[in-house]
Amino acid sequence: MTGNSSAALLSRQLKRFLARRLRWKGLNPIQEEAIPLIKEKNDALIIAPTASGKTEAALIPIFDDIITNRLEPVSVLYISPLKALINDMHDRIETWCDYFNLKVTKWHGDVPGSKKSSFIKNPTDILLITPESLEVIFMNRSSEEKDRIFKHIKYVIIDEIHYFVESDRGTQLNSILNRMKKYFNDPTFIGLSATVGNPETVSKWLRPDKPARILTDPSKRPFQYKVLCGSDLHISEVLKKYVNRKVLIFVHSRKDAEKYYNILKRALKIKNIYIHHSSIDREERETGEKKFKYLKNGFMISTSTLELGIDIGNIDIVAQIRPPHNVSSFLQKIGRSGRRSKNQRSIVFYKRDEEIFISLAEICLIKENHIENIKLPEKPKDIYFHQILSSIFENGRIKAGKLFNDLKGSYMFSKITREDFISIIKNMEEREFIHNHGGYLSLGYNFEKKFGKRNFMDFYSVFCPNFEYTIKEGVKNIGSLDSLFVVHFLKKGSQFILGGTTWKVMDIDHDKFRVKVQKDIKKGDIPDWSSEGGVMNALISRKIYDLLLGNYNRDFLRTFDEFSQTKIQEYVDHAQEVGFRKGVIPVEMGSKVYIYTFAGIPANALLSSIFSLKYDIYSVNDTAYYSSFKFRDTSNFDAVQDVLSNVEQILTEPEIKSLVDEKTGKFVKNKFINYLPHEDSLKLKMELLYSPDDLIRVVNENSAVLVGPTKFKEWGRFKTKKDKPKKED
Repeated sequence: MTGNSSAALLSRQLKRFLARRLRWKGLNPIQEEAIPLIKEKNDALIIAPTASGKTEAALIPIFDDIITNRLEPVSVLYISPLKALINDMHDRIETWCDYFNLKVTKWHGDVPGSKKSSFIKNPTDILLITPESLEVIFMNRSSEEKDRIFKHIKYVIIDEIHYFVESDRGTQLNSILNRMKKYFNDPTFIGLSATVGNPETVSKWLRPDKPARILTDPSKRPFQYKVLCGSDLHISEVLKKYVNRKVLIFVHSRKDAEKYYNILKRALKIKNIYIHHSSIDREERETGEKKFKYLKNGFMISTSTLELGIDIGNIDIVAQIRPPHNVSSFLQKIGRSGRRSKNQRSIVFYKRDEEIFISLAEICLIKENHIENIKLPEKPKDIYFHQILSSIFENGRIKAGKLFNDLKGSYMFSKITREDFISIIKNMEEREFIHNHGGYLSLGYNFEKKFGKRNFMDFYSVFCPNFEYTIKEGVKNIGSLDSLFVVHFLKKGSQFILGGTTWKVMDIDHDKFRVKVQKDIKKGDIPDWSSEGGVMNALISRKIYDLLLGNYNRDFLRTFDEFSQTKIQEYVDHAQEVGFRKGVIPVEMGSKVYIYTFAGIPANALLSSIFSLKYDIYSVNDTAYYSSFKFRDTSNFDAVQDVLSNVEQILTEPEIKSLVDEKTGKFVKNKFINYLPHEDSLKLKMELLYSPDDLIRVVNENSAVLVGPTKFKEWGRFKTKKDKPKKED
C-alpha cells in the first residue's frame, strides 16, 4: 500500500486495515484521485462503473479522518434511494466499523422503532438513511434533538445520485439538505454514480454555491458484447454454454422474469438459479441475493431491481433479453459484470427487428461517450408545495418572507420567484391547506384532512407508491398498465390485450390509478410498459435514424450474429431506396400518414396532438420512430408540411393548453401536483408527458419530404395476436 502516492496520505492504522483485513495490494485509479481531494475537504462527484471501488474511494479518506481526528458522532450521513441498498451498505460498512470500534445505524421503514429511538438517544458515528426517513426526523424531532444528531456531520454521501437528481425524491432531498444547513457545520458533500450524462448539472445540484469537483474513472474496463437474434429455444441453447459461470440475466418485466426462470430451470437443469423482482416477498428476495452473492456459478433472472449497486458478488456475464430503451440503463446493467476479469461482458438477445438497431445505437453511443442528460424541471412547484407544508409543520408557524428565503437556498427551487411563491401561498390559503395570520403561516384544516391521522405517514413520501394503473374487472384485479400508456393511448371504449385476453375500457379513474374493464371479443393491442425497458427517448431514436443512413463504424458489428448483420444492411439499403437522407423528415402518405421524425415517443405523441388541434384525425398510433394517423377528410402533404413548419408557434397557442388539460385529466406524477394552481399543474404535466424541446429541434433542423412505402411502419407499434413473431430456427 505504501507504494501508492495517495496511500501515503493515510494513517498507519487504516493502511493496515486495507492490507491485512481487506487484503488489498493497492488502490485503484478512482481511489487514487478521490482520496487527496476528499482529504482536503473538497466536495466531489465520483462517476465510475459499478464494482469499480467508487464507494471505497469515498469511505477511505472519511474513515481516515474519523479515526485520526476522533470525530464525534454523527460524522457521516449516507443517503440512498433504496432500502435494499442501505441494508447492503450497512453490512459492508459494519466490517469497517467493527475493526475501528465505531458504530453505524441504518434507518428506513423496515427498521424497528426501538433501534431508531436508541439512535436518537445515542447517535452513532454513521447514519444510513432514505430521504423519506430523513424528512421524518426533520419534521418530528425537536430542535435540540436535530442539533444533537446533525451538528457534528462532516460528510454527506449521496449514493446513486443520478437516480435522485431528476426525480421528485431528488427535489425533496435537495430541499431537505438545504433546510438542514442551520444544523450543519459546512460538511463535505460527495455524490456517487455509475452514469451521468451531464455531470456539471449534477455537481451544481450537489452544491450550488460551489459546484462539486467531478472525478471520472480513468481506467475504462473493456466492454465486450454479443448481439444475437433469439427465440426462447435459442436463448436457452446459448446460455447453456455458461452453466459454469456466474450469469445475471435482465428482462423487461416481472412476467418475463417468471417466464425465463421456468424456461431456463427446465432447459438447463441447474440448481443454482434465482429470480428477483419487486413482487417477490422482501425476505425471500434478500435470501436469494445473499445465496447468489457467494456462488462461483449460477444464474439470476432479474428485472431492473438489480440494476443499482446491490452487491451480488462477481458477475462473469450480463445477459439482456431485449435491450433497454436508454443508454444509462444499458451501462448500469453491463457494469454489473467484470469485477473479477476486469472485462465487462454482455450478451443482448432481441426478438423484433427494430431491437437490432436499438442495441447498435446504444453500443455506438456508449463508444462515443454519449449518455442521456439528466433533465431538471425548471420550477418543480409540486414538491415546493410539499416542502412549504413540511417547513410549516417543522416550525409550527413561520413568517412568509422567511419561508421563501429558506426554500430559495435549494438549487431545485432557485428559479421560483417571489411572485410564484405569493401565487402558491394564496392558492393554498384559498384551499385551506394553510392559514395566514398577519404574515405568519400555519397549517390549515385541509392539511389535517388530507394528510393527518392515518394519511400522515404517506405525506413524507413525495412519489406515488404505484406508478401503474390497476386494471379491474369488477372487483377482480387483472393486472396493471404503465401510466404513460394509459394517458397517451387509452380512453373509454379502447381495447387492449392483457394476460392473453382482450379487454374493453369502461372507465378510467385517474385519482385512484384504476381502469375498469370488461372482456371483449374484438381484437385489441398488446400494450408496452415504459417501466419495462423505458420510454424511447430522442437520443436513441435520432441515433437510429443516423444508423439507417449508414453512419456507423462497421467494426461495431463484428460480434453481431450473421442474421443481425444481414438485417441491418437490408434496412439501410431500404431506407436509402425509399428516400431517407440527412436533413429530412420522411413522410409516407397513403390511407394513413406516417411522419418519421425519429424523435422519441413523448415528442411524437405531442405531434399527433398538435395535428388533432388543426385537423380532424383518428386512428392515431405514435411510436419512438413516427407519428401516425388518418385524416377524416382527404389527406394532403401540404397540410403535413404546414403543421411541421409551424410547430413552435402552435405550441404557444392557448388551445394547446386546453388539449393537454383534456388529455392528461387528473393524471398525477405525485400526490401534490393537482393541489397546485391549474396553470402550474398543467405545465408540470406537459413536462412529464411530452417533449416539446425534442420535437421543436427535429422539425427546425429538418424538412419534410415525401417518401415511398416503407417497412418502418411495423417498428415500435403494439403487437396484436395476429402479429406473433415467427419462430427462429
